[in-house]
Amino acid sequence: MSLRDAFVILVVIGSLPLCFLKPWFGVLMWSWLGYMNPHRLTWGMAYSMPFAQMVGIATLAGLVLGRERLRVIVSREVVLLVALWGWFLITTIFSTYPDDAWPFLWKVSKIFLMTFVTIIAIQDKQKLKWLLYVIALSIGFYGLKGGIWAILTGAKERVLGPPGSFIAGNTEIGLALVMVLPLLIFLRRDESRPWLRHLLLGTGVLSVVAILSTYSRGALLALIAVLGMIFLKSRTKVLTLAVIIVATPIVLTMLPQKWFERMETIDPDKKESSAMQRLDAWTMAFYLALDNPVFGAGFRCFTPEMYERYYPEAMVKRVDAHSIVFQVLAEHGFIGIGLYLGLMASTFLSLRRIIRIARRDPSRRWMLHYAQMLEAGLVGFLVGGLFLSRSYFDLYYHFVAAAVILQRLGIYQQATADRSSAFSRSSITNKTAANPTLALS
Repeated sequence: MSLRDAFVILVVIGSLPLCFLKPWFGVLMWSWLGYMNPHRLTWGMAYSMPFAQMVGIATLAGLVLGRERLRVIVSREVVLLVALWGWFLITTIFSTYPDDAWPFLWKVSKIFLMTFVTIIAIQDKQKLKWLLYVIALSIGFYGLKGGIWAILTGAKERVLGPPGSFIAGNTEIGLALVMVLPLLIFLRRDESRPWLRHLLLGTGVLSVVAILSTYSRGALLALIAVLGMIFLKSRTKVLTLAVIIVATPIVLTMLPQKWFERMETIDPDKKESSAMQRLDAWTMAFYLALDNPVFGAGFRCFTPEMYERYYPEAMVKRVDAHSIVFQVLAEHGFIGIGLYLGLMASTFLSLRRIIRIARRDPSRRWMLHYAQMLEAGLVGFLVGGLFLSRSYFDLYYHFVAAAVILQRLGIYQQATADRSSAFSRSSITNKTAANPTLALS
């Protein structure tokens, strides 16, 4: 057993008692394992050990049996999450391919379960900050590593994620890096430690290089959208614009010719056209949904047989929806896509409300930054997801959970302020009653 294997095993096994005693710490450990996948950086027995399952069980046990007083808030997003999860169960019961659908439902259910655990266990600002740092730096590690590698090799090969993970492919790691890029930038605003500010900035810059080096066109479009969001929310727009103007040609000159060939619009009349493959997949998904408007066809329904039934004219019958919208529409019908888009819209509306309130209250400036970073990350997911089949990406649901937690903290802070204000008024009233001369002064 290598030293690296031993280190990962000792860290994870040693953390289990703390995960039980402090479920919020279990959420941090689960996020670290799920996003950084440190065990996938080993070569021995640690590589395939079910660390996430161990941490998840310990965290759930601590949540149920522990002594921590945990509050559950029922928000619009929580209701929609429960409804969407329930609908996934119903569509799986009526699925066309149950042997494939049930195992995938179990995989999605673990993501939803830990989403709810996150909402329940993360109770205050500091824990939310730690969670966002863990997420940002766990995925940012591959932006840092991939950016350096791309610079040293001239970006001749694609940047990939950790093997055997949810972000192993170039499109997956590209989308993940796009989503955490706002976290790296906005967390830096409230960070007082110089070394950490420099680390966040360097990781963010190299993550941009890594995103480009994934050769993912969906990630490129999402990157453009996110950079636009960051620019609009920047406090120094002139400086930011100057940096973009100077850095863009430098970065473009570093990229090889095959990168530009990959990004160019390919003639849609050609059979190998990626654009045509997407249109074929979307058309098949739409016809399938029209034939199964209520339940859809269930998970994993993009098969050659479905293409033959609903759109035999498709040139390439790939088992990929190429879009979060059409994936959910085909798999879960119009009710499913309604719930899915409703959850996304609700999260955006809640974040916009937090931003409006926080802008008027200097004591909530940290909430403004958190809401802005989550909003920008969700924009990246939405834009990238329009061209990628990542409907059940756990990072997206973690962003929704963070938005719910942020709402709860805002409500708690407002309630505390109201109680403080009421107490002050009561004290003044009591003093005035005890000393009538105060009322005349």
